[in-house]
Amino acid sequence: MSEQIDSALRWGSDRIGGLSESPRLDAELLLAHCLDKPRSYLYSRPELTLSEACWEQFQALIEQRLHPMPVAYLLGRREFYALEFAASPVALIPRPETELLIDRALALIPDDTPTRILDLGTGTGNIAITLKRQRPMTRVSATDIDPDCLALAQDNAARHQAEIDFIESDWYRNLVSAAEFDLIVSNPPYIAAGHPFMDQGDLPAEPELALSPGRSGLEALEQIIGGAHAHLAGGGHLVLEHGYDQQTGVAQLLNAHGFGEIACSSDLNDLPRVSQAKLIENRRASA
Repeated sequence: MSEQIDSALRWGSDRIGGLSESPRLDAELLLAHCLDKPRSYLYSRPELTLSEACWEQFQALIEQRLHPMPVAYLLGRREFYALEFAASPVALIPRPETELLIDRALALIPDDTPTRILDLGTGTGNIAITLKRQRPMTRVSATDIDPDCLALAQDNAARHQAEIDFIESDWYRNLVSAAEFDLIVSNPPYIAAGHPFMDQGDLPAEPELALSPGRSGLEALEQIIGGAHAHLAGGGHLVLEHGYDQQTGVAQLLNAHGFGEIACSSDLNDLPRVSQAKLIENRRASA
């Protein structure tokens, strides 16, 4: 026996209520996907009886959601900065908090100058592609250690007609030594290994390499900050996402590696989330 839209949504949201912070939204997104309709359709036709095939597909998706499997992986897509990106379990799911990094980076990029940008650990490519779309005159390079992530990012770049130079690299390792950028951005892994966060919500379904860099959570940030002076032009900027409790540690690393004008911005939850700094001391130039 099939169900109507309204009863199907009640069943779905009740089924995943103990797992998700937004069970009703999850159920709506999954049912709209099964119907191949926008979410608004669900509100306009709550009494519509689902076909048997649609109802069975919806039930299967709800059960997969319980694994847990993030909605973005089930749908194969995620919206970020008003753009839609293909998503898969090979890469971290783009998050609303990272839109703050985009805002801070855009404030440093002139509209009419061919600024050189490097995105480290690109994942789905959402940061690099969004910056290129917002500032078409930029020249954007993006690295990732995982070839599967790079393939996903390349697909997303093609979808959005964004010309990005993708490089398989462990942070800076495979960059041309003389490569010089005006801006380096990154949303690196920053959760400490063994932290309870790693077992919460959907995180167990996401790639651990994209979430945790090691024991302290600062390992990747330290590598990025420590290596930046070899690839930043004098006066260039670094913009980094980090954990809410890492603001002080990141500021200390930036200061120790020749950066000034250090500032931290808070996300929508009023938590310190993105730090930016300007390279004051170009050690490569002074060496």
